[in-house]
Amino acid sequence: MKLQALLTTATLLAAPLFAADYEAQVFTAPDGGKLPYQILKPANYDPAQKYPLIILLHGAGERGDDNRAQLKWGGSLFTRQDVREKFPAFVLVPQCPRDKKWVEVDWSIEVPIAPQDPGAVQKLLLALMDKTAAEFSIDPDRHYVTGLSMGGYGTWDLITRHPGRWAAAAPICGGGDATKAAAAKPVPVWAFHGDADGVVKPARTIEMVAAIKASGGTVSQTIYSGVGHDSWSPAFAEPNFLPWMFAQRRGQPAQKMELAVSPHTVLAMPAADVFAGAGPLQLGGWFQKLWVKRRVEFAGNLVRENGAIVFLGDSITQGWGSIAGDFPGMKIANRGISGDTSRGVRYRLREDVLALNPRAVSLLVGTNDLALGGEPAQTVDNIKTIIAELQKQNPSIPIILNRVMPRGPVPGKFPDKIRALNEQIDALAKADPRLTICDTWGIFDDGAGSCKKEEFPDMLHPNKAGYDKWKTALAAIFAKLKL
Repeated sequence: MKLQALLTTATLLAAPLFAADYEAQVFTAPDGGKLPYQILKPANYDPAQKYPLIILLHGAGERGDDNRAQLKWGGSLFTRQDVREKFPAFVLVPQCPRDKKWVEVDWSIEVPIAPQDPGAVQKLLLALMDKTAAEFSIDPDRHYVTGLSMGGYGTWDLITRHPGRWAAAAPICGGGDATKAAAAKPVPVWAFHGDADGVVKPARTIEMVAAIKASGGTVSQTIYSGVGHDSWSPAFAEPNFLPWMFAQRRGQPAQKMELAVSPHTVLAMPAADVFAGAGPLQLGGWFQKLWVKRRVEFAGNLVRENGAIVFLGDSITQGWGSIAGDFPGMKIANRGISGDTSRGVRYRLREDVLALNPRAVSLLVGTNDLALGGEPAQTVDNIKTIIAELQKQNPSIPIILNRVMPRGPVPGKFPDKIRALNEQIDALAKADPRLTICDTWGIFDDGAGSCKKEEFPDMLHPNKAGYDKWKTALAAIFAKLKL
C-alpha cells in the first residue's frame, strides 16, 4: 500500500473531553449487582436507523465508583464533532470496581491463563450490552470492543470467550490466553502495543496475534517503536482506527484490512542491516521513538508541503523552530530529526523528501556521523547518494550543501574531522555546478575551529543569534538561485 493512502484520513487525535456529551448511569442487574457506566448516544439519534455499539474498557488505574475516571483515555475520541458526524454510534464506557477486573485473570503469572469464570464484572457488562440493545436501535452485527491495559486483557477475553457477539476488536497493550485464541478466529482484530512497555510485555500481544493467525483468523498488529505502556495514545490517534473498525460486520469476511496498517509501522526505524551505505546509525530507544514520531508528522504534511524548499538534516535543522517564518513568501518544510546520521537521512529520503517534489533542498548532515565514530569518506558517500536521488527525480533541482558547523572541541574528532569532511563536501560542489555551498563553517568558526558560546550555548546547537546568521547566509543563496 502506498504511504499516502494511509494518511488521507484526518488523524483522530485525543481532544479535550466534553463529559457533558456522555450521560452517567448505573446498570442494576436482577441479582442486585451494579455497574456504573457512561453512555454516548448518536448526535441525531433516529430510532428508525440501526447504529453500531462500541464498548470501551479502561485500565486498572481508572477503576473506582466516581463514574467519570473511565473516560480519561479514549473517551474523547468519540466526542469529536467530525467523528460524531462520520461515525454515529452508541458508546458504552463502563467503570470497573476498584478491586475487580474485566476478566479475573491472575496478573502474577507471566503467561496468562483464562479463568473458567471470568468474574462478575464481565457478566454485568454483557447484561448491560443486552439492555442497551433492547432499549435503543442497535445493529446486532456491529458490536465493537476496544480496551487498554486491563481493558486490553478484557477485550482479548471477550472475543475468545464470546466470539459470536463481536464484529471487530482492538485490544491495546493487553494480553490473553493464547491457548484459547483460536476461538476468536471469526473476529477481525487490530492489536496495539509499545515495544518498550514495562508494565505489560509486548509478547502478550504478539503471542495472541500469532495464535489467531495460526488458526486462520484475520488479525493485524501495530507495535510502536520506543513507546512504553501508553500505547493507547498513538492507537487512538491512528487515522484508520475507526474507518477500519466500522467497516467490519459480524459473521462476514474481514473488510479493508489494508487500513489496519499503521503509518507508525511503515515509518518505524528498521533493523540496522536494512540501511544502505556505510557509517554509524543512532540506535537508542529515544531516537527510534523520535524517528517515527517525526516521520509520521512529516507524512501527515505531504499535501500541504508539496513543492516546498526542504531543509534536511539532524537536530540543528529540527531545532530551527522559526524556520517557516524566517523565509517569508517561501513554502518551507523542515525534515530534520535530532540525532540522525547521513545513513538515516539517506534511508528516509524517498518518503520524507522526494514525496514532496521539493523545489529545492538545503542539506546539513555529518556531525553525528563523526561523533559516533564515522569517517568523513563514509558521510560523503551517503551525501553523494542523496544528491544522486534528488537529481534523478529532478535534474535541475537546486541543492545547497551546508558545511558541517564547528562545535566544541573533542581531541581526534573536532575540529579535525569536521574540516576533512567539509573539504570533501566542497569537492562535490566543485565537480557539479548544480550544487551550491553554504559556508556554515566559516560564519561560525571562532578562529580555532570551534563555535562561539554566544551563538552555540551548548557548543553544538545554535541559538537565535546562530540561526539568524545561518538565515542571512541562506537568504543570499536563495536570492541568487531565484527561489
